[in-house]
Amino acid sequence: MIYTAVILTSAAVVILLFVAGLVLFIDGAVQRRRLASRSALHEAERRANTPLARLDVLLRRTEAGRRIEYRLARAGVKVQVSTFVMLMAAAAVLAVVFVWQALAPVFGLAAAVGVGFAFFSYLKRQEERRKEVFTAQLPELARVLSNATQAGLALPTAVDMAAEELDDPAGSELRRVAESMKLGLPFEDAVNELRERMPSREIGVLISTLLVSSRSGGALVSALRSISETLEERKESRREVQTILTETTSTAWALLAMGVGALFLVNMLQPDAIRTMTQSAAGTLVLALSCGLFLTGFALVRRITTRIDL
Repeated sequence: MIYTAVILTSAAVVILLFVAGLVLFIDGAVQRRRLASRSALHEAERRANTPLARLDVLLRRTEAGRRIEYRLARAGVKVQVSTFVMLMAAAAVLAVVFVWQALAPVFGLAAAVGVGFAFFSYLKRQEERRKEVFTAQLPELARVLSNATQAGLALPTAVDMAAEELDDPAGSELRRVAESMKLGLPFEDAVNELRERMPSREIGVLISTLLVSSRSGGALVSALRSISETLEERKESRREVQTILTETTSTAWALLAMGVGALFLVNMLQPDAIRTMTQSAAGTLVLALSCGLFLTGFALVRRITTRIDL
């Protein structure tokens, strides 16, 4: 039964991907033909009236949709909220169908929860990775701001110039700060929004220095140069600590993968063993205890690594 379920699920996934690719190809060809005969305004109106765009608008009106949009922006993942939600829903459905048939119905429902956890864990990982890259760019950012202010440029102008010179993610984040100030947002509010999007101790020190200088003046050039040197030293320390933590994080995910793999291994050695266990109170208790221990170990290891403040 498990092999039949695997074959059917694999076939369904292949057919689904083929149909989706064919639809996207045809839709792209049609759009290219229409672009030649339509103005930019008409094309923008057409895209805004597509079902996917309407769904995106509806989702972003909800609190959950706005939170997902905010996390996608922090992670630097350039997909719409509707696309993210539809991909997660499709993956959850496939996981439910496969695990329901391969193991047991209760694990099918747990698989849907696991898919949601995996998607948001991916977002979390991308947020952390983007923040680490941004933090690594801070010494260069401090040097650029120092040189600009030494040349007599105002802080908003220096930020705009740094946005043009630095690569992403620093460049894109500084462009958002510059655009916010162009729309009338005060400098203090604009950089505080940056602090919220990229929360870290180093960014907080740099932004606090900029805010103090914008309010009361002072030796900003020497302060930025000192911060640049300090951040350069901390970057090496952070790299060493991150290398150590990466091994521990990999251990946590390996522990979780071992638990899931053990379920499929037992079911492969003894067909329908997991389904039979869920039909009795004792078997359900043993499965719940085993899964609980694996999840507890995973949560404890993750908690230890995430609570370390670099």
